[in-house]
Amino acid sequence: MNDKKTSFLDNIEEYISTFLFIALIILCFLQILFRFVFNFSLSWTEELSRYVFIALVYFSASLAVVRGAHVRVEVIDGFVKGKNKKVLDSIIDLSFAGFMGWVGYYGLELSVDALAIEQTTPALEWQAGWVYAIIPFTFYLIALRLVQRVYRRVTGKLEQEYAPSEAEEALQKIKDERGDK
Repeated sequence: MNDKKTSFLDNIEEYISTFLFIALIILCFLQILFRFVFNFSLSWTEELSRYVFIALVYFSASLAVVRGAHVRVEVIDGFVKGKNKKVLDSIIDLSFAGFMGWVGYYGLELSVDALAIEQTTPALEWQAGWVYAIIPFTFYLIALRLVQRVYRRVTGKLEQEYAPSEAEEALQKIKDERGDK
């Protein structure tokens, strides 16, 4: 039972991203249906789809951290190997986490300020501070996932990250066949 909870929490970004993507498709379909079939525009679907899209982007960014799929410059990876690579990757992840925490902090200030002035969204009339709260929430989540990666790397639970990829293995096979070192 504990494994299922851990598995669910480890994949929460995937579930949320999937839900948000399906919601975005439904909202956009409703917009098109009402605008072009019924000749009537639903203003709230446009606004809600915008907020759903923004949340989808940020939760997907956190999912990319969980999967180790963020774009990065890999030139250094060719020169740094073994334990030094783990140290370098940990420094990079902790720097990234610090930046995410910094952005999350200022996003939280923005949310609190919007709540204080009771700003509302145009069509849905939601308090804008709660809509803006997606920024600090997801950026803190990304920072947490980065710290988790460092912890798993240090404890040896992230070893698959350092296994050669299929492309690296294919490149090595070609080099071996040609006799390159």
